Amino acid sequence: MKMRRLCLLLVAVLAAVTGVVALPVSSAFAASAPPSSTGQRWALKVNGLYVAAEVNDSGDQNGKLRARSTSVGSWETFSLHTDNISGVGYGTTITLRNEENGLYVTSEISTTGSQAGMLRARGTNTGSWERFYVVPQSDGTYALKSAANGLYVTAEFNYTGGDQGLLRARSSTVGSWERFTFEKVGGTGDTAAPPASPVKASGRHDIASWNLCANNNTSAACKLQYADADTVASGVAGDLAGSLGHRPEAVFFQEICEKAVKPLELQLESRLGGGWDVRFAPTYYKVVDADGSTDPTLMAQKTCMDSTSGTDRGSFGIALAVKDTNTWYRGYTLPSPAGKEQRPALCATVPEDGTVYCDAHLSSGHYLDANGKEAGDDPDGTKRKEQAAALRSIVDGLQGAGYTAFYGGDLNTTTADVSYLDTLYSGHQECGQATPDAAHTGAPTDGNNKIDYIFGPVGPSYGCEVVDPGLSDHRVIHATVTF
Repeated sequence: MKMRRLCLLLVAVLAAVTGVVALPVSSAFAASAPPSSTGQRWALKVNGLYVAAEVNDSGDQNGKLRARSTSVGSWETFSLHTDNISGVGYGTTITLRNEENGLYVTSEISTTGSQAGMLRARGTNTGSWERFYVVPQSDGTYALKSAANGLYVTAEFNYTGGDQGLLRARSSTVGSWERFTFEKVGGTGDTAAPPASPVKASGRHDIASWNLCANNNTSAACKLQYADADTVASGVAGDLAGSLGHRPEAVFFQEICEKAVKPLELQLESRLGGGWDVRFAPTYYKVVDADGSTDPTLMAQKTCMDSTSGTDRGSFGIALAVKDTNTWYRGYTLPSPAGKEQRPALCATVPEDGTVYCDAHLSSGHYLDANGKEAGDDPDGTKRKEQAAALRSIVDGLQGAGYTAFYGGDLNTTTADVSYLDTLYSGHQECGQATPDAAHTGAPTDGNNKIDYIFGPVGPSYGCEVVDPGLSDHRVIHATVTF
């Protein structure tokens, strides 16, 4: 992995010199989730055995799913995703992505004979063959119904040899072979608390935050709408280098697609110098069961819309770029409105500087759609108050380990409604405030509104600027904090 990273970094440097911005990433690497993704992982179990993707099989057997393992490794690990169904939205179906090969599980409904409807981890995009309805059972298990043919997934325990335990979408009823258990197997980042900070933060600190608008925002200002990973990486890193004129120590990103994360890390190293880690946390939707109710347990990562060239861009969420001396990171899901996006936060420590950084994207406030209907997830601010309190609780816990915290992001709250964020201000200061007790003002970051924030401790001197690289409907907010 280190050799691959060095090779890709060399390619990125050469690209910066020659003006060629595309990174020749291998197909397997491009398909996979970045190692720094904090998206929840799951194992599926039926009749006491875990489901594995047979990634070593060849031809049309490659990636077929079988219930045959007694322990969990990367072949038995999956992430849950949900994509937009026209007129329905997100969360009504799930798609499984295998950890080993980074590909989506497909129902092979065109296959005939004893393997008709078999499941294979081989899809590079999500569509009807990759979608499954979740049907909870009275014993706490789940049945999976293929959206491609309307049939339940069965584990064929009466098969022998290489097909023993083969998963097929072929049953019209639910019995013991159709009952699956979902087991969490990590994926939120480091689960233990970070070790105590060895030093106290001092000197000058430099943090930026930028909503990239890089999914499917139709605003003319969103130049990265449907952009592929390399375009996002080269554009963002290049514009940051040009706008800031130097390397910040941390950057908070919102509205970014997962598969742009690793190319962005390499481009930051090329354009801004030094070593970087870029971590990712997905936005979730609570899974809607087949009866229309919200499942109390399962959440699926929101999938970005495909690029203009038709490539999958992975999950939608936030990213946090810090020094590669980062030793601990974790993703969090903030309290969010039911049936809406379950918003993320993401934190990472840099012990050598005594610092921790937390990025967040809060629920959208009041706005009307093209038909004049309320389109905001949290029009009255109720959930944003809860989200701010949850973020502050996370920050306080990390400060308890001796770290100096810098936090913020797109908090979707204007200065007129800044009282929703009161818990973030207590004992801290915002970039844009002349003093801790000054009015909550600052240059607009989104149209005529300020909705992007950076907070730090009370005591140091603050500098704050807002710059517009021109790629997004948001501008970059940039803080310098000197102790």
